[in-house]
Amino acid sequence: MKIGSWVYPTAKPGLAGLQLAVLLLLISSRVLAAPVSAQLDRNSAIVGETVTLTLQTVDTDQSLETDLSVLQNDFDVLNRRSETQMSFVNGRQTASVRVVITLEPKREGILNIPALKFPGATSAPLTLKVSPPPETAPGEPEPVFIEVTVQPESGPYYVHSQVGLMVRIFYQANLTEAAINPPAPEQASVRLLDEVPYQADRNGAHYRVLERRYAIFPERSGSLDIPPMQLSGRLIERPSDRLWQPTVRGRRLRVESEPLTLEIKPRPAGFSGEFWLPARRITLSQKISDNEKLHVGEPVTRTIIMDAVGLEENMLEEPVWPELAGTRIYPDQPQGISRDDGEWVLGHKEFRYAIVPENPGELVLPEIRLDWWDTVSDRQRTAILPEHRVNVLPSLLVPEVRPPITAAAITPDTTSSANGVRAYSGDGNTRVWKITSAVLAVLWLATLYLYYRRPRAANNSSKAGAPVSIDEQSLLNGIQRACQKGDAPAARKDLSQWIRNYAPDNMRGSMRDFGISCGHPGLQQAISELDSSGFSGDSVSGWDGDSLWAAFKKWQKQLARPPVRREAIPHLY
Repeated sequence: MKIGSWVYPTAKPGLAGLQLAVLLLLISSRVLAAPVSAQLDRNSAIVGETVTLTLQTVDTDQSLETDLSVLQNDFDVLNRRSETQMSFVNGRQTASVRVVITLEPKREGILNIPALKFPGATSAPLTLKVSPPPETAPGEPEPVFIEVTVQPESGPYYVHSQVGLMVRIFYQANLTEAAINPPAPEQASVRLLDEVPYQADRNGAHYRVLERRYAIFPERSGSLDIPPMQLSGRLIERPSDRLWQPTVRGRRLRVESEPLTLEIKPRPAGFSGEFWLPARRITLSQKISDNEKLHVGEPVTRTIIMDAVGLEENMLEEPVWPELAGTRIYPDQPQGISRDDGEWVLGHKEFRYAIVPENPGELVLPEIRLDWWDTVSDRQRTAILPEHRVNVLPSLLVPEVRPPITAAAITPDTTSSANGVRAYSGDGNTRVWKITSAVLAVLWLATLYLYYRRPRAANNSSKAGAPVSIDEQSLLNGIQRACQKGDAPAARKDLSQWIRNYAPDNMRGSMRDFGISCGHPGLQQAISELDSSGFSGDSVSGWDGDSLWAAFKKWQKQLARPPVRREAIPHLY
């Protein structure tokens, strides 16, 4: 059959007909597929700056998924987001779909963005000219730099003694997305003490300053290397005089501090103390329970208080008592806490003893001597706790001494009482022992009652069911206000102070240590973002404080949840 210039076969199509059908299908799909355009926000950039690649199509059914691995040799893909725009013009609806990709060039030169392939479409290739970063002119102040100092500056530094590390970050107001890694020396523990923002002038330039103070405790003698601390951020260049220019995220900037090496001395050979306690100052004090009418068998409580500057409470050892005859001593579990004054760690520990005298007379609570090493004057010192004397009265349980009973005294009386029963003088001695037994039983029960009702050392308020003190509530309110306002420096300061003073004992330390040990992934992530967030008092860095507060409250609720009760195991006897 022939119609016009087209010939339609009346028989079954052969190979030529099948090829024609495939060709027509490909042509129709090319005609129907919407094009995908690719565009850069600018054609030139500087090493460290970011550029924006926009992929766009007007067909909402067109997929913009593509393989970006072809860009990895020349670019870092920092961000990717999708956008859909709808518009109505003269009653006609139009739509466009965009994918916005943030790229950072890895090197200078002419960089190529090859044609990206999509289902049914391909974008056009692009080029970007990347120039080297500008060099600071002689005499021109650096936009960002770090200063690191140690205290004491000239030593000496001993194993287990605190080394103060001060880190000052000087930066101009046009620095964003700033983050710095904390000091990480090997064979040493690090504790963040304080963080203070302020402003200063250096070399005729005005800077914002973030000052952080750390306490470093070397764990072994020898060379202690403190590696450089690296700061990364984006430096937004000063805007040009042009009325219109594209938005620029800024040039990435990386600076680092100078490395430090300290020589850590071992315990001096001439130190005669039983425990190695290197500190700037150690003092001893005591508290004695009320003992105006102390009797034999009754306890008197002596609490020895040890305060140290430059040592944590877990480094403070229990003092050694001399021999104390005629007494029984029952030590209680030591209680301690570590605080700081923003510059030095303050260790506080209490050792409580119950002393039970066995003889009446004068009880001498002996003098306590504690040898320690003064790191300020670099010599051995001795802290002395003076003795305390207590008057001990005879025991209330000893019966009154009576004259010996003679044979005549136990002779039965031949006279009869009114009821005809004979009276013996030995009945009075029997009543004494009955009274004594009753008194012993009452005192034994009273001892059990006092034992179970004795005051316990208060745990920190972060434990489940414990009341919150006024000071802690003030810190919690400060953390909440800072999170709601997006004030990262204030949130870091209040949260660090809360962790040091009120967190559970096994979670105290730096924010990073608390985040690792809290066992809550959301809170750990929020603390990590806070620790690496901006250095300015405004919200330029875009820190999300609401997420931190929500994760912190959720963690507190999990901590306060009562443990699952298990069936008690019956006693062996």
